[in-house]
Amino acid sequence: MRTARNFSEPSITWSMRLHLCGAGAALWALIMVLGPDPGFTANWPWLALFWALQIGIGLAVLHRVLHLLRRLPKLSTWPAWLLVVVSGVVGSFVLAPVYWLIGEGLMQQALGFPATIDDDDDLAPQLGFGLAVMLREFSDVVGPVTAAWLLISWPRLYGQASPLVAVPQAGVPKPALPPLPNPSESISPEPPAWRAALPRELGDDLIAVSSELQYLRVWTTRGNALVLGSLQDVEDGEGAGGMRVHRSWWVSARHVRSIRRSGDGATCDMSDGRQVPVSRRRKAEVLARFGDGALYEIAPAPPPPSVDLAQNKRLSPT
Repeated sequence: MRTARNFSEPSITWSMRLHLCGAGAALWALIMVLGPDPGFTANWPWLALFWALQIGIGLAVLHRVLHLLRRLPKLSTWPAWLLVVVSGVVGSFVLAPVYWLIGEGLMQQALGFPATIDDDDDLAPQLGFGLAVMLREFSDVVGPVTAAWLLISWPRLYGQASPLVAVPQAGVPKPALPPLPNPSESISPEPPAWRAALPRELGDDLIAVSSELQYLRVWTTRGNALVLGSLQDVEDGEGAGGMRVHRSWWVSARHVRSIRRSGDGATCDMSDGRQVPVSRRRKAEVLARFGDGALYEIAPAPPPPSVDLAQNKRLSPT
């Protein structure tokens, strides 16, 4: 057996308005076809206006009353159908003076349409606006208004459309949100494949890496090993920690002790005594980064030309 909805879902305002407008239009058309006695005599356009005012104002008031009742903590646990009935009764009490002003005030007194008086209502025109008239008006409208309101709310009571109102229920805990990540807890990314393949005994303090076909020869402060990988992976993964100085070599910046220049060439003197060649294409970039410690090899002076003593002896005047 299906139970009534508790109106706890988020409200779709546009859908709610379409539902109320559609239901109000259908109710207006039904009343115009059935032609109930409005309490006065008028032609069709004025009757259409009269019922449109009553239905439009009535739906707006009833929906507002239901919304206010739903916000009361003591009524939050009531079933939805009971809240609709209560809102219909309370709304009828609010609508009683409004309906009297539309019918007797506007249509009869302001516009001058003659009233249709039954035998039981012969005293109504003589009472005027007052508490007795409002109680009489309330007793006349509470039944039709509550029944019509319950009929209009029926699809939403049984889940065939979005709820008429959406107010969080009191005492119902909200679903727990997942905890936000703590900025102080840094998540270390997984090392690249070539680093993961290094033996743990070598540590992670790199000195230089050279490319040997599809393998890498990796030198650290504890030794060297041959692992599968490309020099581009090293250059991308280490970033500013070093630089590629040759097509086949990458060096760690913290282990470069000096740059040694010899003619057009250059080499990197590393902390382990290794000399890594620098390509001509990358020479300017390497000098721009490590050039403060550049060393220059001075070519040895050429030997003095040899002197032919025999020739000098022949040239001597003696």
